[in-house]
Amino acid sequence: MLADGWRYLRLTPTEFYQLTPREFQIMMRMEREHLHDELERAARIALMHEQAARAKRPKLSDLYKRPTDEQSDKTLAEKAEAANHAQEWLSQFTFEARKKNKERR
Repeated sequence: MLADGWRYLRLTPTEFYQLTPREFQIMMRMEREHLHDELERAARIALMHEQAARAKRPKLSDLYKRPTDEQSDKTLAEKAEAANHAQEWLSQFTFEARKKNKERR
């Protein structure tokens, strides 16, 4: 495990021995995920290069569309509207019958 800590996480022996086994496992799992993230990024870049090479006159927007905050704001607004609609729907019901039953007991 010390060798793995040194090789993959670049930990010194002192840093390695300060970690709990659970912390070490978490760090190793995250290092593996980081590696997969880097490979996915490289694959996306390769696909963008291939797409650019095949297109007659590629535009940046053809290769990559940056997400905007408008989308998240729109989603948030839609969720708020749905919550308001649910609240209006629930307001048509009265729950007094349950209170009366509890008082009778």
